[in-house]
Amino acid sequence: MNRSLLRWASGAAASAVAATVLASPTPGLAASDDSAFCADGSVPMVTQQQSVDLFETDPTHVVRGLTVVRGTTPEEFTGTYVGHIENALGKGVDMLLFRLSGLQIDSGEKRGIWAGMSGSPVYTADGRLIGAVAYGLSPDDVPIAGITPADYMKKVGTDRLGSGRSVPITRRNLQAAAVAPSSLASHTARPLKAVKVMAGGTRANGALNRIQAKVPGASPSASAARAGGFGAVGSPTTISDPIAPGGNIAVGYSTGDIFSGSVGTVTAVCGSTVWAFGHPMDFIGETSLSIHNASAALVVPDSTGWSGSYKQVASIGQQVGTITNDGYGAIRGELGLHRGFPVTTRVKNASGRLLDVYRGTVVDPWMATNAAMAPAMAIYDIVDNVGIGSARHTWRIDYRLRNGKTGTLKNRQVYAGLGDLADQVASGLGGDIAALAYTDLADVTITSVTSTLTLTDDRAVDLRLTGATWWNPKKRAWVKLDGKRLRATRTHRVRPVYRTYVNGRPRAKSVGPVVRFSPGAKARGAATLTFEGLADASSGEECFELDGEEICIYDEEPVSASTFAELVAELDRLTPADRARAKIRWTTAGAASSGKTKVKRQRFTLPGPVSGSHTATFTIRR
Repeated sequence: MNRSLLRWASGAAASAVAATVLASPTPGLAASDDSAFCADGSVPMVTQQQSVDLFETDPTHVVRGLTVVRGTTPEEFTGTYVGHIENALGKGVDMLLFRLSGLQIDSGEKRGIWAGMSGSPVYTADGRLIGAVAYGLSPDDVPIAGITPADYMKKVGTDRLGSGRSVPITRRNLQAAAVAPSSLASHTARPLKAVKVMAGGTRANGALNRIQAKVPGASPSASAARAGGFGAVGSPTTISDPIAPGGNIAVGYSTGDIFSGSVGTVTAVCGSTVWAFGHPMDFIGETSLSIHNASAALVVPDSTGWSGSYKQVASIGQQVGTITNDGYGAIRGELGLHRGFPVTTRVKNASGRLLDVYRGTVVDPWMATNAAMAPAMAIYDIVDNVGIGSARHTWRIDYRLRNGKTGTLKNRQVYAGLGDLADQVASGLGGDIAALAYTDLADVTITSVTSTLTLTDDRAVDLRLTGATWWNPKKRAWVKLDGKRLRATRTHRVRPVYRTYVNGRPRAKSVGPVVRFSPGAKARGAATLTFEGLADASSGEECFELDGEEICIYDEEPVSASTFAELVAELDRLTPADRARAKIRWTTAGAASSGKTKVKRQRFTLPGPVSGSHTATFTIRR
């Protein structure tokens, strides 16, 4: 065995070493499945069994690894073999244990094995890939890392095994070469946390939780968002550094101004194929997640011993590829591959002036909720409160069917939110996307989503129907309709009365548009006029608590379509909340007990979301 130590560069030259020296086969090493990670024979590798044999024969063998502490340039750390845990990652797949050193892992601030380090490649002294740092024993800065073997990571996308997400370390399953089993027994090896980041941070994470509770068709990965803990990050910017072993990698559920995802470390690059993390992101197999570079501000040490150290993300780069498989041993993707559909929200004020534009790309996991986050983020950023205000929202969803036919769904809604404006706006758009994307009536691909959000007020302004007035021709004045006697042969004019509420407090009363009706000569007896809102958003509301947040689901009318065309037609019949109607009922011909009932209905629009109803009773005479 060649024990000579490879001369490793650090700082700015480290990534070049990973891309050149380590990517080249060791002289005399045959390019086979057991000797190289890449199919072309590059990136020399040792298998799990070869690693165990090597390190238990020579437990003092010093390994080298690469990871980023600050910026984008990988730096060197070292390590020595501790042992391995049999079948920790599945049948026949062991976890390798190494005590790591350097980069203040075990000295100075004693960062331990930090969140965001997962995927950091570890090599033998002569430059062969052993695997990736992926597991930690506990959050109390223990410098011992669990390594996912390289040959297991290589199989991701073709052969997945899994035995659970946490592995108890016992005397029975721990095979130690350099330490006594008693020093590790009773610990639990858990996947290192990928650092979760989202444009808008905690406030956006809370909104995403609430939106997911309302919008159907949630991805299996939705639990990642419900778990919370997303840190704030800006919209993707330009990072020129390539994706390279030991470098940062950001994996997104969405891109642009609505970015959300996790940051870890690249393990290996073979041509355009990338492996990272050394453990799953959401463990959902085939997927489509965006790949970005990322820059780190620093590694934040944990002084409490409870939560563990973590990498603080400074910025995210533009998308450079797509993760195509999320397996138990790693995530795997392709550079240069782009999937998903564009999302654009134009934001205007009440006078129509353009305030901002929010853009991004959304992939399958969390499709409906992430696409709906664009207008939600606009509300948080521009209105700058917890969700108090009024808005009009129009949207367009373009789609393509499996047979190649294309179509468009357009809708509009008005909202007034006293703390939940962003949730309301996002739920309307997200509900339509989910209804199209997850229907079993057709194979639908969403191709783009565009919307215009008009912020009409920074207060929640809604209207509640309270009365009805009638134009009295004799008095030439508007009077209350209740109890009045109207002539059957005349055309009568009536108007709704509503009260404006601002942030939940009542303000002045106003009147709506005129509604006309003519009972006819045969009309007799008692009659009623009902003014009612057509889209009362509070009806059927069910609220519950989730992770400390109150979640409210609005029980809307169920979609009962039997064909895709019927589904689109039903979605297209969305009733805007500013719509109301008058319903006038009277009896004609003969006695009231035997006469025919006639009903006139007329819709009208009010200057804001309207709720409630008012019924006035009157009499029709000759």
